[in-house]
This record gives sequence, C-alpha cells and structure tokens, in this order.
Amino acid sequence: MYAVRGMRQKLLIFQSQCHRKALSTSNKLLKATEKSHCYIYGACGLSTATARPKRVGTHDGSFHCDEALACFMIRLTKKFSSSQIVRTRDSQVLENLDAVVDVGGVYDPTQDRYDHHQRGFEQVFGHGCTTKLSSAGLVYKHYGAEIIAKELELDVQHLNVYRLFPAVYKNFVEAVDAIDNGIDQYDMDQPPRYVNATGLSYRVGRLNLDWVDPDHSSERENEAFQHAMTVAGNEFLESIHFHAKSWLPARSIVMECLSVRNDIDSSGEIIVLTRSCPVSKQWMCY
Repeated sequence: MYAVRGMRQKLLIFQSQCHRKALSTSNKLLKATEKSHCYIYGACGLSTATARPKRVGTHDGSFHCDEALACFMIRLTKKFSSSQIVRTRDSQVLENLDAVVDVGGVYDPTQDRYDHHQRGFEQVFGHGCTTKLSSAGLVYKHYGAEIIAKELELDVQHLNVYRLFPAVYKNFVEAVDAIDNGIDQYDMDQPPRYVNATGLSYRVGRLNLDWVDPDHSSERENEAFQHAMTVAGNEFLESIHFHAKSWLPARSIVMECLSVRNDIDSSGEIIVLTRSCPVSKQWMCY
C-alpha cells in the first residue's frame, strides 16, 4: 500500500515537471514566432508589419551616391514603400529579391532590375539629356514622376509633374549619374555637360567607413549606408520642393514674358520681366 502511494506521488511530480517544461517550451516558441512575424529590420529601423515586406537588394562593401539615392527613391514608391534593404553580392540571394539596384548586371524594368555596369549598357534619361544613367537615374526614370506627384500631392498626369520631372533630373539627378560613370563635367571650351550644384556624390562618398575605423563589421557598414541614404534622399526631396516652390513660378514668369517678346522689340531678342525672378535659358527646354 505504501509502495503504491509512493509511486503515485512520484508519478504526479513527474507529470507536473513535464507540464511546466511543456509550458516553458510553448512560451519560448510563441515569443520566437511573435518576434519573427512582427519585427522586420528595414533600412530605417524596425517595423511592426505582419506581412513580409518587399526586399530591395544592392551591393555590400563601399557605397556610392547613386545606389544610396536609388534605394531611398525606390522606397518612396507605392510598390516598394518601406521595403527592406538587403546589401549583398550573392547572386542567389539577389535573384530572389523583389528589386535590385546597382548590382547583378541586369537592366530590366519589368523585373525591377536596375544595374548599369554590364557591357553594352547605354541607357540615357532622354528629354535632351545624353548622360549615361547610373542606378539612381534608372530608378528616377521609371519612378520619378510618381515620386514627385506623391511628394507634392498631385496627380501623376498633372502639368506641373510633367515639367518638374525633367527639371529635377537635369538639375539634381544627372550629376549623380555622370559622376558615378566617370564623366567629366567640362571638356575644353565647351559648355558644362551637366549641372553639379551640390557636391552630393563626394559628400556621400566620405560617409564610407574610414580605413582607420577599428570596426568594419557588416553592421557598421549598413549603419553608414543608411546614413548615406538619408543624406542623399533628403537633398533629393529638397530639390523637388525647391523646383516646385521657386523654380516653377519663376519659369512661368519668364515664359509669359518670352511669349510677348515681339511686342517689346521686333527682333524678338529682348524680353522685359514683369517682376524680378531668376532666369535661365535652360528653362525653355522643360
């Protein structure tokens, strides 16, 4: 009788221990599941999206302004909003991503592949611009109008978007393309090939980790790249708003005065501004 009672007590103790272990294991699995489904590391920190975000790939290691700007811009689109940035040169990883910029050796906008390093690549923006595109120019060419419309809260077919699209390229993005492709701004006594008013490419280049930095881990490289994305992206947005707020109204004044120039002088070579504003002959092209 005592032997049976002792066995029952031992069995109850064993069952209790098993139950506690099962609860502990279940809690750990639940926490791990919650963590894996609710917290996704994106380019700008942690998000709490339950669905897997789209992933945009670019190369790791030293970075340039073009891919930093390209990654920033593509995340402003509806298709890639808040997407995760994956930095790698592993072709198998890149193959499975939703978009890839500045690496992979493929330009195919139907698959959101935007590299410019492959042999035979000669894509340009158009609108009178002949500079070979970098990854920044490629993303802008296909998504720039959408980004401008979203930033200014306009329809993508709005006339102002149509006018700003080439202007922002010519006065901001083109220099990033040209510098990344090693194109000199000046050639002897010819007019400059492109406008470089910001020095952005050089400043972004200096955000790479210094050779004397003791920590060259992937984490530190990614932090530096995120900083580069922010710097390049903020200046890009500033350029959009400058052109919308200042450049576009000035252009309207100049073009209006230009249309009545023959009333001022029959030669048509003199215009009189109705009010003071910046003037550039390049505006006539947009």
